[in-house]
Amino acid sequence: MAQRMLAGLGTVALITAVAGALAPVALAQNLAEGVSCSDHTCRNDSDDIYRVQIRVHCSNPGSRYEISVWVNSHSTEEIQVGCNGRWEQDPNRLGTPSRYVPSYVTGIDYLSAAVDNSGRRRPDPAPSSY
Repeated sequence: MAQRMLAGLGTVALITAVAGALAPVALAQNLAEGVSCSDHTCRNDSDDIYRVQIRVHCSNPGSRYEISVWVNSHSTEEIQVGCNGRWEQDPNRLGTPSRYVPSYVTGIDYLSAAVDNSGRRRPDPAPSSY
């Protein structure tokens, strides 16, 4: 009985170790000297402002887009992106209102970073109106 338990625990430990080794790790991606991005943040330790080109993947099949974000010198910027959902008609209930299917960010690819000191400051976000 004790041998079976030890063998079972050994198997569980081995499976856990292999799963941990194969799990994706959120490592910072160095895009330029002093500029790195990971998850939803980019860090710039240089004296220049950088324009970072990113690709956002969404949960809707085939849905993705590219945008540029600016990262000020000696700062960390949170990357704020989102995905648009879609309206869907139920084929079995023609004439009834559609339903909204939300979409979520499933991944961000950091493609490149280039010095962009043209404004010496990242553009401010547009003011929101209520």
